[in-house]
Formats: sequence, structure tokens, C-alpha cells
Amino acid sequence: MLGASLLTLAAVAGQLVVDAAATDGWETAEQGFAKLLGRGDAKQAKLAERWLAETREQLSSAAGTDSEMIRTALAGRWAGRWADLLEEDPDAEAGLRALVQEIEIAPPAIDLSASGQAVLADADISSYAAGPEHPGALATRSELAYSAGQAGDAAAARDQFAALLPIAERVLGPEHPDTLAARASLAFWTGQAGDAATARDQFAALLPVAERVLGPDHPDTLINRHNLANFTGYAGDAAAAREQFAALLRVRERVFGADSPDTLTARFNLAYWTGRAGAAAAARDQFAALLPIRERMYGPDHPDTLATREELAYWTGCAGAAAAARDQFAALLASYEGVLGPEHPETLAIWYQLAHWTALAGDDTGPD
Repeated sequence: MLGASLLTLAAVAGQLVVDAAATDGWETAEQGFAKLLGRGDAKQAKLAERWLAETREQLSSAAGTDSEMIRTALAGRWAGRWADLLEEDPDAEAGLRALVQEIEIAPPAIDLSASGQAVLADADISSYAAGPEHPGALATRSELAYSAGQAGDAAAARDQFAALLPIAERVLGPEHPDTLAARASLAFWTGQAGDAATARDQFAALLPVAERVLGPDHPDTLINRHNLANFTGYAGDAAAAREQFAALLRVRERVFGADSPDTLTARFNLAYWTGRAGAAAAARDQFAALLPIRERMYGPDHPDTLATREELAYWTGCAGAAAAARDQFAALLASYEGVLGPEHPETLAIWYQLAHWTALAGDDTGPD
């Protein structure tokens, strides 16, 4: 079954087929689509060409109130075809991403023929027919960049948002919510690509703008504060990250309530950076207070609950109780084996921690 990032890619590509059919760049786009769907098989390529020709014909003959319904149906049909391709041939992902990006950024020459003028008169012209800087096209580029990051290529997501941002600033304005979202995405994927200090600085510059434009309690503003605190810690200042999360926690408790997922995440990160700042006992106590809440809300085997148990065991050991850490990791190992399996990387990491704290506790009966 396809993951969310590939389903997003299929949906974007499906919409792109419909959008490209309204432009003079259709012939080039059609060749690219047919080649990718053909996968080196002449008969399959011919079938793809017939599908594409039918799509073009159906769109050109659509008029009035039926046109949007037809466009939506065709986009869905093409999304399904792309999803089938990605499921049958995982290697096709790279080619489809490259093709979508190539067609997205190529400025189409618009031919306002009779049918094109009719579409324009109905205000049904696609984002790509309106040009690569149409807000709809910018939104699609944003989705594609995010999809690249979710698929594991943080550097590609960073570069795509870096290319998108100046266009959004010029077309939408520097303080439009979508522009601010693009700035936040650029900062986030910059950090995910390994440059925590630059991500910290980008979020620090963005935060006062978001507070003024969106409001200090807006969910996007609070997410920016969250990311600023995290990347501050990842850039080497754990104490500052701890203080920022302490301030953020108070706001999230007031805005969302004490038991909301966002509030609990802030509590988790406050405890984490408290420990990284050198206060192991305080981190241990904070994780110990958080654990029963997550167990009550999510259950004992939820990933967030298991992560809290892991951090509690670790900081228990760092606070000087190696034997207690050993026992907690031993109990946690059974849970990880049951949920993830004995050879999952996270299960193996728990094995390592169990061996580590067993050795420090002076117990030679632990795992090999």
C-alpha cells in the first residue's frame, strides 16, 4: 500500500495532467507522461497516448457548469493511474517527481483559442494555464516540496522551498499567510537537512512577523515557536531550548488545555532539553510525571508512550540509578519486541541501552 507522500505525489501528478491539457505546452507534457507510463513498452505507451488524447478532448469539449465536474473526475482518474504506476513500479517515483517539477516550472505559452477563451470566460482556467506563478500553481509546488521531504529528501524539500519563497513573496506579498508558511517550511527542511543553526535563525526572524500578522496564539505561530526552540537546542544551546519550551508550555496549556497532544509534546520536549541542559534528575521527574498521562490518553503501547518510557529510563540512569535504568529498559524491551518486532532498529537501540545500563549497574547477567 502506498504511503502518504506517494499518494500526494499521485494526486499532484493527476491534477497536473488536467492542468497541462489547457496549455500550449501540452504536447511536451503529453510526451513525458506517455513515456513514463509506457515504461519502455511500445504498446503500453500507445495506450497512454490514447488516454491522454481522450483527456484533452474531454476537457476541450467541456463547457458551462459541467466543466469543473469533468476536470475533477479526470484529475481523480489520473491520480489513480499514477498511484497504480507507483505501486507496480517503485522505481517510477523519481521519474514522476522529476517530470512534475519540470512541467510545473516551465512557463506555458497560452493560446487563447475559441475554446480557451470560453474556459477563461467561465473563470475555469487552471492554475497552470494562468501561469506558473498562479496561486494554485504555487500551492501545488508547495505540496510537491513537502512530499519530497516526507519521502526522505530533506535537501530537495529545502531547495524547492527556497526557489518557491521569492515567487510567493512577489506574487502574494511578504506577509501573506501562504508566504509565511513557505518561510516556515524552508526553515524546517533546512534544519532537517542538517543545518540547525540556519533553521534557528530563520525561525527567529519569522516568529515576530507571524506573531504580528497571525497573532501570538495562532496555531502556526505556536508551531514556529516550537521549531525555534528545537533548532535552538540542536544548534547547541540546550539551556535556551529548555527556557523556550517552558514559556511555550504555559501558552499551550492556556490555549489548548493541559491534556492536548500539542501541550503534551511541549512537556516532552521541555523534559528532553532539561536533561540535555545538564539537569538529569529534573528531566527524570518531568518524564515520570508525563508518563501516566500519555498511558491514560494513548495506551501503554502507543509510540508516544513508549518514547516517554525510553526517555524516563535513560534519564533515570543519567541521574545515578543505573540499576533502575536497567530494569526499566528490560521491561521496555519486551514492549518494543511485541510492537515493532525483535529486529526493528528501535528495538535494537533498546537492547543497546539495556546492555549499557546493565554494565554500569555491575550486573553480568544482562544481554550479550
